Amino acid sequence: EGLGFVQQLNHEFRMQLIRRTFLTSLVVIFSLHVHGTCKNDTLRYEILLNSSILKELEIDASFISAFDITANQLVLISSPNQYYLVGWGGLLPFGKPVSGEISSFAFTQDSILLTIRNNELCHFDSEGRLTLLYTLPDQGMSISSGDQVMYIYDSRGKKDTYSIYVVAKGGRYTKILEMPTPISSVIEGNNSILFASGSVLFDFEMESRELKAVAVLPAEKKIRSIAEDKAADRIYFSAGKEIYALKDNSAVLISDDLSGVLRFFRDGLMVFSPEENMLLRIVGLEEQITSTTRQSGATDIKKTVDLLTNSTVVDLVNNNLSDALIITLIRRARVDFLLTTDAVIDLSGKGVSPEVIMEMRQAMKRQTSESQNK
Repeated sequence: EGLGFVQQLNHEFRMQLIRRTFLTSLVVIFSLHVHGTCKNDTLRYEILLNSSILKELEIDASFISAFDITANQLVLISSPNQYYLVGWGGLLPFGKPVSGEISSFAFTQDSILLTIRNNELCHFDSEGRLTLLYTLPDQGMSISSGDQVMYIYDSRGKKDTYSIYVVAKGGRYTKILEMPTPISSVIEGNNSILFASGSVLFDFEMESRELKAVAVLPAEKKIRSIAEDKAADRIYFSAGKEIYALKDNSAVLISDDLSGVLRFFRDGLMVFSPEENMLLRIVGLEEQITSTTRQSGATDIKKTVDLLTNSTVVDLVNNNLSDALIITLIRRARVDFLLTTDAVIDLSGKGVSPEVIMEMRQAMKRQTSESQNK
């Protein structure tokens, strides 16, 4: 029923676009030529939405930090109580105004739109009304799509712990992980999930329950959103006013004056900044990233290895990560700490707290005990 409703609205949207006189005026395309050339490595910015367009359409709305792509390749955005469809040629309200407050939404793999409204997980029925599926633990949670499941996570509020839940077809949600800081973005990898919490990008192995820090930024640079280009095996993430591209041991700053919610679609990175009413798509990034990496190397982003050691803990402390976040990582990672008297004195001198050092000791004991029990 929900899928049929979405298809009907997509059709109505296209019919209304045909009748609009500004069909070709919405998308402004311009090129930035790399090193003054017009080769295939040219960046292209496609602007789908900005303040001028909204003013022309007489739409005065404050959008939430979420967007998704419909089956018909239209972009879905939302205010707290109204969905909008963005296409190559216009923007129109999607369905009826919603009672309550939308905090997040995402399409399932079979194009069912799931919405988080207040503390409810909902879907649209055939008449365009939001219908309750589950009552969630907290208000204002966020949702993202996996291959066969959906992920719901705590992205706001003041709490002792922030959780990630997985929702399977026909089943209730199950908590899979807790963190001491809000979780800003979740995407699915191969047998793992990538997620951001604070200024750290994490990889959580679902089977082993092992947690790895993939990239660590200074504490003041909170990671906002993650996206993946599966074809190029590259991760993008936004933090502050910056967007980074990450692959293997190479981290490249691709923008220092643009940021927002990210999604990789076809061959381009889509960036949505609801604060600036800006939605755009960047094409040609891979060639530019490769060229930048060859010429100037990687951006200075601290990256941890799979195995936590004394030096990686010191790196985390130097990036001003909270003790709670470091302890959470130590509890779920593979470790190889040196904790002799001299090593502990050295750790203390480099700013590692007694609480973290105690957790390092406990982690080594747990790991030794697990090895002996195998």
